[in-house]
Amino acid sequence: MKRTRKKYASSGILVAIGCLMLVAPACTSRSSKANAEDRTERPAAAMANHGEHYFDGGTYCVQTFTQGPALAQPLHFSNREDQSDGSSKSFESDLSGDKLDVVMHQRHKATEDDKPSSTLAVDNGPIHVPARTTTVADGYAELVQTSHYLRSDDHEWSMGTSVLAQGGTPWSLFIFKPPVTQVGSENVNGYETIKYTIDTTHESALQKSAGMLRQLKDYNITGTAWVLKDGSCVLQYDINDEQVGSDGKTETTHYQGTVTTK
Repeated sequence: MKRTRKKYASSGILVAIGCLMLVAPACTSRSSKANAEDRTERPAAAMANHGEHYFDGGTYCVQTFTQGPALAQPLHFSNREDQSDGSSKSFESDLSGDKLDVVMHQRHKATEDDKPSSTLAVDNGPIHVPARTTTVADGYAELVQTSHYLRSDDHEWSMGTSVLAQGGTPWSLFIFKPPVTQVGSENVNGYETIKYTIDTTHESALQKSAGMLRQLKDYNITGTAWVLKDGSCVLQYDINDEQVGSDGKTETTHYQGTVTTK
């Protein structure tokens, strides 16, 4: 299915990393070494210029806030991913003390395997199955899944926070280290942040070579991210990922996320 690589981006990323490990010893040309050195040293140089608040796209406040001590102020996390073929995925989550409630909504082009269904939540000791509802209409299948997590259950809490961080954010785009630029400070929803822009449009094909291992002809990552000054996690982001496949077709994914107090 055409959208499989979008839904399982993490698998594609791991394959790409494996390929990089195989080809790295063979890259002996001066230009390849220079490019590798540039990508390795870029984060270090940026941290020297901007201190501990360098934005690498790997840590999101949904992780920091949920994995840290319980907060007095309830928070709402909104994370959304929209694809150019009409598919989408979103997480609307509420953190209140030692409770985390997550509603995931996923939409994709329907296949013959997609059938309307509805199942209640099952909570039987160590076994927890969230409530799920699937509808099929107008050529699309839509899944709504509601989960509830308690901090007292270490395993479930860890799983819930990991799902939000890995499934609801664009962290995988930053494995290829797109260029980021600090552009100033900004107050976002009551939080003091440092604003960054992301833009690969000026990178050469050689500089993008790692990302090309995803069987792409070209790609561009552009957008903005706001990093919390006290904590260095990504509080808000608005990022586009445009991919040109080997067949010349262009597909775009838009990522948007923020944190607000309730």
